[in-house]
Amino acid sequence: MMAAATTGTVGSRRAPWAGPAAVFLAVVVTQLVLVAVAGTDIPFQDQWDIEGRWLFPTWIGGGLRATDLFRAFNEHRIVWTHLLNLGLFAANGQWDPLVELAAIAVLRAGLAAGLAWLLGRGLTGRGRIAVAAGVAVAFLPHLAWQNVLWGIESHTYFVLGFSVIALAALGAEDRPGRRTLGGLVAGGAALLAMGAGAFVPVALLGLATVRAIERRRVAGAGGRDVWPALVLLAAALALRVEVPEHAVLRAATPGEFLNAFGRALAWPHGGQPLATVAMNLPLALAVAGRVAGRRRAARGEDFVLLLGGWAVAAAGAMAWTRGGGHEFDGGVPSRYVDFLVLLPLANAWCAVALAGEATAGGRRVARVAAGAWGIFLFVGWLGLSAEVMQRLILPRMRDRDAPVRLAVAFQHGGDPAVFAGQPLLLVPHPDPGSVRAVLTDPRMQGVLPPSFQPGRPVGPLSRAVRTLLGRQ
Repeated sequence: MMAAATTGTVGSRRAPWAGPAAVFLAVVVTQLVLVAVAGTDIPFQDQWDIEGRWLFPTWIGGGLRATDLFRAFNEHRIVWTHLLNLGLFAANGQWDPLVELAAIAVLRAGLAAGLAWLLGRGLTGRGRIAVAAGVAVAFLPHLAWQNVLWGIESHTYFVLGFSVIALAALGAEDRPGRRTLGGLVAGGAALLAMGAGAFVPVALLGLATVRAIERRRVAGAGGRDVWPALVLLAAALALRVEVPEHAVLRAATPGEFLNAFGRALAWPHGGQPLATVAMNLPLALAVAGRVAGRRRAARGEDFVLLLGGWAVAAAGAMAWTRGGGHEFDGGVPSRYVDFLVLLPLANAWCAVALAGEATAGGRRVARVAAGAWGIFLFVGWLGLSAEVMQRLILPRMRDRDAPVRLAVAFQHGGDPAVFAGQPLLLVPHPDPGSVRAVLTDPRMQGVLPPSFQPGRPVGPLSRAVRTLLGRQ
């Protein structure tokens, strides 16, 4: 995904924000195009329960308290998603998942732009261009289609955004107190965005361990690395939620865990767990070289290691909490992709850095090895992209409104038989009773998504989004 030297001083007069700005535009445009051709305003699965049965009607009835926003849903607290969706609902005067999808596109593009800026700091002009290109490709929307086309999935980008800010702030060795405070605030915000915020202290403790081994001592400056991580870890444990019903999804044996863990670490070769070794070799070599004292960290490398460590922690959590089910049988579920994509980005950065550090005698071999690794990554990405397009995106594009027809038919007839034999992605909720409860709730009359009330005027945000998407 990236191919440029990662060392050296900035050698270009190009504005440092040009690359991130281009990444933002590329991601937001491609994502909005996917929403335009494949998205609908029919809520999906948890949206019916969280938004349709609780958040919006409770708000309308005047019973919503600020503390209610902090309640856990499954293993997660999604405060920022509640606030975003409630704000969109209030401003629009209507529930519209298409409006939520447009907001997700902006959030996701902002995250990608921020990563491009952070990864490109201190690089040459060509290095920044390569980083921007790599991040833009990594955040093309089709492989993360579940997060891109489900309106409640903004929590993915809130937790990633706050985590990246926290890692960037707390990963710096010589940081002022206000930066530490800012990092702690961002880390705390990540914990209130989704359970994955707990990976921030794990990554920080991993980097602190690498630094301690490099120094050959634990005392001294290492305390500055450790105490913020311990504060965030304590907060994560205090906020942790157990869901007894999900115990059956956990990996019950070491084999189940290792299979799911290997598939996650091997992404985009998720169907081949043994590809884990090759996919993560650059990052492993970079860390091993530092631990053994054979190399020093390149500029910006600590942040890269933190991203990689965060993604590894995410992969471990996925494997533990869901490795006992069948989610990983066919590879990595789409909703996890934006967590795992940080790992090949970190590996790509390390591959280029190691090639640039090679001695004159081994430089050619190192560059060939880095190029071969990049080809291996791209082949996996291309194969997975082709599979997703053929199996999911193109069929949805050919009949985008299939979920709308089914949901509206159920609204009019009330017979759950309309969902019988339909693909799961076309069924709005596993329990038709949840859908019926929302559609018949008197508090929701007049504010349901436009497809359920075609005779009513749509809200201002709905009009704007539909105009943007060419859906008028």
